[in-house]
Amino acid sequence: MDEEWRRWFVPGVVPVTLLEIAEERGVDVDGLLERAGIATPRAEIFETGVTMGQHAEVLAAIHGELRDPRLGFELGWRLPPTALGSVGYAILASANLGEALELLQRFWHLIGRATAIVVDTAGEVGSVTLDLRVSAERWVDTFVKETTMVSMVRGATAMMPAGPENLEVWFDFAEPDHGDYVRERLPRVRWDMPTTQMRFPVHLLERKLAMSNPVGLRAAVKWCEREERMRGMADGRVTARVQSDLQPGPSGYPSLEQTARKLGMAPRTLRRHLKDEGTGFSELLEGARRRDAMRLLDNPDLAAHEVATMLGYVDAANFTRAFRRWTGRTPTQYRAQAASER
Repeated sequence: MDEEWRRWFVPGVVPVTLLEIAEERGVDVDGLLERAGIATPRAEIFETGVTMGQHAEVLAAIHGELRDPRLGFELGWRLPPTALGSVGYAILASANLGEALELLQRFWHLIGRATAIVVDTAGEVGSVTLDLRVSAERWVDTFVKETTMVSMVRGATAMMPAGPENLEVWFDFAEPDHGDYVRERLPRVRWDMPTTQMRFPVHLLERKLAMSNPVGLRAAVKWCEREERMRGMADGRVTARVQSDLQPGPSGYPSLEQTARKLGMAPRTLRRHLKDEGTGFSELLEGARRRDAMRLLDNPDLAAHEVATMLGYVDAANFTRAFRRWTGRTPTQYRAQAASER
């Protein structure tokens, strides 16, 4: 992907909110923008957005000024669905949480292109798993994951009267120094986990949302599609559809050819679309296996070798090696940790 990511679009609400936090703490944000090489007046950034490269410069400058490890958490807390434009309105107008998550995955590239999400609603516990699509310094990795997961939790709890007690957040890094600060706002949070994700009981998916509005939803989806066309950002949609279709069946996962046929395109066309979106079928298949491995291992009635077979591994040892690469643990160690924390 080289430096292509630096040209990606970032919605203006993200840098503007970050600048507001900095200004509240006494930072000269106009001078900061000048040092970051951004000539666009601050008042226009909200409308025009910035490139990922510009956003990275602003973030690095603010981080250097504030040195506050809680910055990502605070930014995420200020980004509820109402701050996410047409995507946020589509989420709020959805009939239920399940539909809201489908739309979030479908249009995620409009609000978080540097990251990828995978929604999994199989089994009794559903999840939204987050991965970074670009390599980053450790503090940036932590910042992005905290911002994104906190924003998701804010949105989910705002739409569901059940409250945050039904949600659990995992982070794939060690507990930070500000862990107590996070726990005050996210009662169910765990660090040093195999992946970063928001987890929830799947029975919540059918619960009707308080702000559901079919007419508003149709309008919001059209706005999202119009924004895709205007910004030339239709990319990302094929990846989301493939991720959704990669589910294990009696004979394992669907092949590239089967997936292409279901999407109504030739295998060569599907490969080209995925390449244009910065990924490939093999990469998405491995991501699906990682996603489903943890869900299946959470079922104590399944032996590890049975899980390996369901994921398409002929040799259970290959599954163990892959799982260790994904999580830093063997399947046995993962199960032991999960059992000790129940």
